[in-house]
Amino acid sequence: MKAALKLVLTLAALLGIIWLWGRIGWPAISANLGLIGGLFILLVLLFLFAELAFTAGWWVLIGPRARRIGFWRTLGVYLAGCSVNYFIPPGNLSGEPLKAHLLSRLIGFRRSITSITVHKHAEITALVLFLSGCLTVAMTQFALPSGLRNLILSLIVGMWIFVALVSQILKRRAFETLRRGLARIGIRSEQIKPHWQATASLDRWLARFYKTRMRAFYWSTLLCLLGWCGGLLETYLVLRWLSAKPSLGTAVAVESLALALNSLIFFIPGRVGSAEAVRVLVFSVLGLPAAEGVAYSIVRRGREVVWAILGLLILLAMKTRMGGAPKRLLVPVQERAGLPAPSPKVGIPEA
Repeated sequence: MKAALKLVLTLAALLGIIWLWGRIGWPAISANLGLIGGLFILLVLLFLFAELAFTAGWWVLIGPRARRIGFWRTLGVYLAGCSVNYFIPPGNLSGEPLKAHLLSRLIGFRRSITSITVHKHAEITALVLFLSGCLTVAMTQFALPSGLRNLILSLIVGMWIFVALVSQILKRRAFETLRRGLARIGIRSEQIKPHWQATASLDRWLARFYKTRMRAFYWSTLLCLLGWCGGLLETYLVLRWLSAKPSLGTAVAVESLALALNSLIFFIPGRVGSAEAVRVLVFSVLGLPAAEGVAYSIVRRGREVVWAILGLLILLAMKTRMGGAPKRLLVPVQERAGLPAPSPKVGIPEA
């Protein structure tokens, strides 16, 4: 039922964007795309700085063993995970287990899971900071509809409440809370029991991190904030190429409104069709030409797909290399974590 619903929503979004493009007219859209032309390659290359910032935010959390991995290998793991996040919903979380799988072979299971969990925390915190500031600018500089303003205010308050709850949960037995939640939704106790010791171990690692390495978390949040600004730079450049008189305020409004509204439709795979419709809607609300909004959405989607394909190619290369890895790298997760081996019937999956 859920898969069918996602398919219906995706098809509806695609039909909606096709209808919208037909109403605007392809000649107007094509003319705006022609203004960008080969500059699209520049957008793809510039987004590398955003990816570097997000990777650096993760790298500082790994700790002393980060040098053993190397920054560029960490970037490859990050891009591979992001590609999975892009194509498989929900909530940009599907690629995190993949990152843990790839990284645990190099630095161990517990350190891998801890760094990924804290990095996601820093990334979300940076996103809330970014959206709070940018949406405030959008509301003060543009006469937005009252319904949209109320939605934005509710979204900002809700995001900060969410960040506060996540912060408290992560510092107080996060994985144990997750395990109990799984039990409440029907996961049988015999399926969870072998993982109790693992979750307790991970909770101790998280608690230790937040007690001793908060400075690293703050640095990670700052670097992730720079990463979110990469999308703002991209939006500003596209508006500059499409419009004779672009403004930074307009770019801030377009980027933040599109990002905030798209966060509400995370359940659609890749936000196919829906992301384009949202961006065109944002352009219309801000009084910008709809044809420019379509051109902007096509360029943005194109850049996303290029980086997603790059991540999949990196993942394929890593999988090929790991296929011939020494046998010692293929030890079970619980052994690398220093945990006792599970029973033959119910075990912890290997990384």
